[in-house]
Amino acid sequence: MTGSEDLAMRVAGHDVMTLLGWTGILVLVFALAHWAAMRRGGWRFVRRRLRREIALTVAAFAEPIAALVRFRRRRRLLVRTLRAPGTWTDAEHAAMLAAEVSASARPYAVVVERDVVGVWVGCGADLPVPAEPWAVDELDPRLWWIARADLEPGSGPAPLLVAIGTRHEAVVFLDLLTGPRVLAVSGERRGARATVQSLAAQLDARLPAGAVTVAAGVHPRYAGPTTADAFAHATTVAATRRYPQVVACAETPELPAASPVSVLTTGRPRGHARLLAIAPNGALLVHGTPLRVDARPLPRAVAATVWRLPPWSTEDAVHPAPVGIDPDLDSDPTPAAPPPTTRAQVPAQAPPPTHDDLTEPADTDKPSGVSIDA
Repeated sequence: MTGSEDLAMRVAGHDVMTLLGWTGILVLVFALAHWAAMRRGGWRFVRRRLRREIALTVAAFAEPIAALVRFRRRRRLLVRTLRAPGTWTDAEHAAMLAAEVSASARPYAVVVERDVVGVWVGCGADLPVPAEPWAVDELDPRLWWIARADLEPGSGPAPLLVAIGTRHEAVVFLDLLTGPRVLAVSGERRGARATVQSLAAQLDARLPAGAVTVAAGVHPRYAGPTTADAFAHATTVAATRRYPQVVACAETPELPAASPVSVLTTGRPRGHARLLAIAPNGALLVHGTPLRVDARPLPRAVAATVWRLPPWSTEDAVHPAPVGIDPDLDSDPTPAAPPPTTRAQVPAQAPPPTHDDLTEPADTDKPSGVSIDA
């Protein structure tokens, strides 16, 4: 045997030994994997667990992107809806028509979609059944739907609506003149403060000048008087004016049993109040109702549209009488309330140029001193 043939035999033998070594390693790995899988319930269980873990990992990386896309989509929806005067008109007409269905029906919220409008009503044990063109929701008998083409002006006092967020790609409005005069927003501090700022900005843009009084503590860059002074001023003005008076404050004032003033507050309410709770993810829950909306895009949308909101349709309407306790709408009166703090009357000023982008305008562009800290 020559030297070259001997070398070839050695190389071939080395290759065979390497192949056998790797084969043994693979058999050992498979045996250990099979043993581990059997201890955990078998290969079917392992496959299901592996698929679940992969799905959770993918979702964890994709959720921030999906949340951003969802936020921008709903912000655009709010901007389009709030800028359209027909949205507010249809929502008000639907609420007034729902109130005419029965004396016991008390509309307190409206949801506006592209072709239909839904109205949530509060009533006693005898739930009225509306006639056509109304349709009762299959899942919630207190939610009534009507086509926007069937809407017409109704009689009676007009609701004072404010947008509170989006629900299933539709915009939800809350009536501040139905139910308790105090609307308290609690929960995540920054979200609660931004929500109160957004509601106050909508009211200040739609109501006549001077109808909204802002107390100190609502906005960090707006120094106002004490809550007690703000409420006293609004109460005095309400006796001479025929449109709603609203006080936005960080602490709840001492309210008499029958007050013509509506209060927006982030403080703990005293007595009968409508409670809104906002979660860190922007979900807003209206206690005592099935309403749960996404309020996270609301401050940015209001900041972009506040100068284009239509005025309240019935400025000369009589302010509705204060409402007593409604056991159906608000069954959980909340105790406790801090002492009063500040007063702020809004000065009138000319509107700035329209902001077509969806970013928050500068503080100098906020209506009548009511700005939004989004």
